[in-house]
Amino acid sequence: MTPYKQLFRHKPEDGIIGDCERTAIGCLLDLPPDQVPHFGEKYWNDSDAFYEMEDAWLGSKGLYRVNVVFQQGISLDELLAHQRWVNRNVYYLLGGTSRTGCNHTVVGCGGEIAWDPSLDDAGIVGPCDDGYFWVAYLIPIGFARKS
Repeated sequence: MTPYKQLFRHKPEDGIIGDCERTAIGCLLDLPPDQVPHFGEKYWNDSDAFYEMEDAWLGSKGLYRVNVVFQQGISLDELLAHQRWVNRNVYYLLGGTSRTGCNHTVVGCGGEIAWDPSLDDAGIVGPCDDGYFWVAYLIPIGFARKS
């Protein structure tokens, strides 16, 4: 894991879409953020297309995303305690709401936030705007069944 900071702060009112997700992926893959496509820029209002294109890019790198969704009502501390127990030394993407009030992605490892790609270390303070925390593991694509 290589720590990088995102290139774009999220300001959709100014036409700027933040790139924390691609930066966090880049951190996990030891790639600078500009070497990971900024799918949010093109697919900001289409989450299905965003994840379809992101998953295709990950697939081109031999990776598959496994999502674990944590129920509404769980606290960040409870989620991190769970991660510490079940995946002590495993890196993952953690999606939630940042201190700035927007959805944000950081890098977790075990029971802690290992790296925040935010330019101002906005962190994660609660679930995403859908009410859930999202944890994603990047695994070798060979572990996923072909459809």
